[in-house]
Amino acid sequence: MNKQKAGLLLGAAVLALSSGLGGTAVAADAGTDTGTIQPVSHTVDQGRHSGSAASALAGKYTLAKPVKGGASTESVIGADGRTQVTNTTVAPNSSIVQIEFNGGYICSGALISDDTVLTAGHCVHEGGTGSDADYSWGVRVAPGRNGSTDPYGTCGATELFTDQRWIDSANTNADWGVIKLDCTVGNTTGWLNYTGTTTSLTGTTATVRGYPGDKPRGTMWTMTGSISSTQAEKVFYKMDTYGGQSGAPVYNSSTSIVAIHTNGGSTNSGTRITPSLAGYLDSVK
Repeated sequence: MNKQKAGLLLGAAVLALSSGLGGTAVAADAGTDTGTIQPVSHTVDQGRHSGSAASALAGKYTLAKPVKGGASTESVIGADGRTQVTNTTVAPNSSIVQIEFNGGYICSGALISDDTVLTAGHCVHEGGTGSDADYSWGVRVAPGRNGSTDPYGTCGATELFTDQRWIDSANTNADWGVIKLDCTVGNTTGWLNYTGTTTSLTGTTATVRGYPGDKPRGTMWTMTGSISSTQAEKVFYKMDTYGGQSGAPVYNSSTSIVAIHTNGGSTNSGTRITPSLAGYLDSVK
């Protein structure tokens, strides 16, 4: 039985304490974890080159001016505080990826193993349709992309994972996704750790780093600030983001992912890594 299929059988019940260089599900917090994740997988049809539209939350290369409010991933709050990352071949930048899919849409993500990318659910499925026909297609992943340069080349996808709650109702609490690659580029780039907790993250320092569509094509941008509030499955912050940064890692001062950027507004937000989600990631990466 391969590790992906084993992960599906284990599902949300998996609460591994650690997995090599990968994530950590914090045992001390497991007792208050909601445990509501409903993971499902989809085998990619390599012959598919067209299909349904991407999620309304997904970004394109050419986007309108930033939106300050509403359900979007596009929110520059006041003056733009993002700075460009020019050296994309050092850690953690080499592990951060740009994702292209559905014939021109873009997202961000982060490698969490040699062949596994963590991103937003709306980057792998349209959401709210309940249909297997609405998974993303034509997925290409470029680690450490720097403008027109792909220092590690690009990889395709073999399998996509997300939450049934996202598929059925576009529940933003369940807006997480995983991409299994057709390569093991993480052995060259390295990958990021992640930490699943239920304790409050309010006031802690965090960084959002990814590929916004309002900046020059294929360039990586970053901003560091603090988490302003915490919910069971979400965190909120005022670090600036824009369409295309969906799926970008929100990581702490130890460079461990604590959330996945998903939404914008007067305050931006992301799906947090709970112990249940961390345990599931351990099982499929």
